Amino acid sequence: FPSGGGGGAGAVGQNGTSNQSGNGGVGVTSSITGSAIDRAGGGGGGSTVDGSAAGTGTDGGGTGGSSGSAGSNGTANTGGGGGGAAHLQNGGTGGSGVVILKYSSDLSLVIDAGLTATTTDDGTNKVTTFTAGTGSVEFVEATTPVVEYLVTAGGGGGGHNQGGGGGAGGFRTSAGTQLSLSTNYTVTVGAGGSGGTDNSTKGANGSNSIFSTITSAGGGGGG
Repeated sequence: FPSGGGGGAGAVGQNGTSNQSGNGGVGVTSSITGSAIDRAGGGGGGSTVDGSAAGTGTDGGGTGGSSGSAGSNGTANTGGGGGGAAHLQNGGTGGSGVVILKYSSDLSLVIDAGLTATTTDDGTNKVTTFTAGTGSVEFVEATTPVVEYLVTAGGGGGGHNQGGGGGAGGFRTSAGTQLSLSTNYTVTVGAGGSGGTDNSTKGANGSNSIFSTITSAGGGGGG
């Protein structure tokens, strides 16, 4: 029977039907960077040996493999799940997570060398996007920092051999969070889980993403 799609942060994945593997569940839209971006969608299920259509990944999720192909990888820094594989193929890798902080331009942020980050201006605010690594950050040179954050974990890998799509990484966001100056806050960007490569193992779970006390759980791997 055709495989199911991985769950998204905004909706569950679809079940397979008699001739169609399930699509991944939709993700969630955030405008924290100044532009509306969809993230954390589920991966599509892989096609079957008898020719069912592969499921579509959504909002960063990878599309399922069709006609003897591997599942597609989830998009980097969206937390999208990997696509499930077609017959005897490998699942796609889940998309890596992301941590985004938005804060007043009056603040300065000291970032550990272990983190990969870029900072842009958005009106009277700065937006720092962390795309890889783990380390700490520290706000300095201003009044009490108040931040908006988005923390998306790594997506799960797609399943092997007519496998299900990987689930999206956890998605947490909040505005108006008060922090302290000259205090180290942990930031970790979760990696996507690897796709399944044999019938005895499912796709790997994604890794958690963290900001301070906020943890988003990695997405589940597809079976």
